[in-house]
Order: sequence, then structure tokens, then C-alpha cells
Amino acid sequence: MTRLALALLGQMQVMVNGQPILNFPYEKVRALFAYLAIESSYPHHRDSLAALLWSDRCESNARSNLRKALCTLRHLLEDSTVHSPLFLTTRNTIQFNPAGEHTSDVAILTQLHARRSYPVGNRASEHCHAGGELDRECVSDLEQAVGLYRGAFLDRIQLPDSEAFEAWVMLNRQRFHDFVVNACMALVTHYEHQHNYQKAQHYAQRQLELEPWNESAHQCLMRILAQCGRRTAALKQYDRCCQILEQELATEPEPATIALWEAIRSGTFPDRASADCDRVKLLSMSAVSARSVRESLAVVGH
Repeated sequence: MTRLALALLGQMQVMVNGQPILNFPYEKVRALFAYLAIESSYPHHRDSLAALLWSDRCESNARSNLRKALCTLRHLLEDSTVHSPLFLTTRNTIQFNPAGEHTSDVAILTQLHARRSYPVGNRASEHCHAGGELDRECVSDLEQAVGLYRGAFLDRIQLPDSEAFEAWVMLNRQRFHDFVVNACMALVTHYEHQHNYQKAQHYAQRQLELEPWNESAHQCLMRILAQCGRRTAALKQYDRCCQILEQELATEPEPATIALWEAIRSGTFPDRASADCDRVKLLSMSAVSARSVRESLAVVGH
């Protein structure tokens, strides 16, 4: 039985029985494999697949190219077993066997996406507690999703002569990207609420790796750095934000970003160290007050 491991987030990687397939003979073989593996829930008519990838060819030529591509795939993937083939084929249809022995990063991410909701913008999640805190299982799922995401779906695969395939890639690429970006945002909110600034910083930086122009993520990172007492780093992050906004969007920071920068620069933004110091002072004053009350009561008792 062929054991297949498929990674489609980032540059496509295929492992067959523990060995990597480093080279596909041509790009449309790779594209056909990716499409069938992702859309494996139903059989695809051969004419539809031929039109998807060879729309610039006549019908008979396109069908011939499809047969050759499928034959090449079976050879590359060592799909010679009769009892559990990777591809289920009839005279008119082709389907990637959903019951075959295979793993896929996209399948895992899709499952996480299907069973997890999380804070997006102002929408609350059923897994979200007060202040943006998530339950443990939700945190684990979202962290797994972010960890799986090596890069854009089917990165570097381009078929400019196959518009329908390109549209399918872009639709899925945006869907997975949005899910992971929003997962990062939810984790930042969660860990910032817990005062776990190290992890909050990690996911804010990951969000900015995916969307360098995301001003809200820059604000989060500035705030986190300032709360950790890293005022200089927070101010440098503002400078980086200004530079990226100018380069990418030809715009200036929002008033809220500027106000945050001014508060950090002037020292009026409370960092964690100041908050902890104020908390200690308050506890000390409470202890002194309690001791004074006990002493007064002792005097009255005598």
C-alpha cells in the first residue's frame, strides 16, 4: 500500500513511502495532483478536468493530455496497488481516493477551520471568555493551525493559460490565509489578556510576517513591547510601521496608532513593570491600613 504525505501550504512537498518526490516532469502534472487531492469528496468528469487545465486545446487533445498526466502521476506515486489505489477511475471520471493511506496539511487545517470559531474583529466566539481569553482546547487548535501554515497555498504554482485553475487556487489561498491571520489575532488577544507577553509577541510578529501592512498588528506589537518595558523597541516598531505603510499603501498611520506612539514616547503609556509596582504599593498600603485598624482595636479593648 502506498503511503502518501502531502504538504500544499507553501511550496508543494510530496512524500511517497517516506521518500520525497523532488521533481515533477511538468507543472500541470503537479497541478492535477493538487486539485484532485483537495477536491477528493466526489469524482470529477474527465472533460471537466481536461477543460480546467488544457482550456487552450481542442477537446480530444485535452483529454489525451489528461490521460498522459494521470499515467505520469501514477508512476511517480507508485500507485500500482489494485485493492487500495490512490486514484479511483472510470471511463468518464477520476477521483483521488479519500480512503487511501495519506496525510495532508490542508486536510488538517480544513478540519481545524470547520470545528473552530474564534474572535474576528468584533465578533465573539463560543470558545471566547471575557476579555478575549480562549479555552485550552481552542488555543491548542489555533496554535496548530498557525504552525501548519508554512506559506501561501500552492506557492509558486502558476498556470497563466488555465484561468479556472488559477481562480480556484486564489480562492483557497485567500481562505487559508484569512483563517491563519485571524487565528494569530485571536491568540494575541488571548495571551495579552493573560499577561503572557512572550507568546503574544510571537503571534503578533507572525501576523505581521503574513500581512506586513496590517496596522492593527503593528499597534498590538507596539503595545506588547511597551507593556514589557521595552519602550525603545516599541518606538522602533512604530517607525517600521510608518515605513511599510508608505511603501506598500502610500499612506500614513491612523490617529489611533499615532496616539499610541505619543503615549509610549511621553511615558504616559503604563508598562507592566509600572503596573506591578503600583500593585505592590497598593498591597503594602492595604497591609499598613489593616495593621493600624488592628492596633486601634487593641487599644480600645484595653
